[in-house]
Amino acid sequence: MPDFRHKTLFDLSRRIAVVTGGGTGIGLSIAQGFASAGAKVYITGRRFDVLEKVANSWNEHKTAEAGEIIG
Repeated sequence: MPDFRHKTLFDLSRRIAVVTGGGTGIGLSIAQGFASAGAKVYITGRRFDVLEKVANSWNEHKTAEAGEIIG
């Protein structure tokens, strides 16, 4: 029987994602969603300082099961 629990359906652990524009707006929301589901997320954008700030903030406050964001 398939497992339809939320955690199982949306588990992205051991997955890698690249999100363009991941420092602000919709891109940031997508990156955080992927990371909260367990993915390792690489974010790209035009402003390195923004990407670095987002990545540091996420990785500092993430839960144990969440993935990481790399800027």
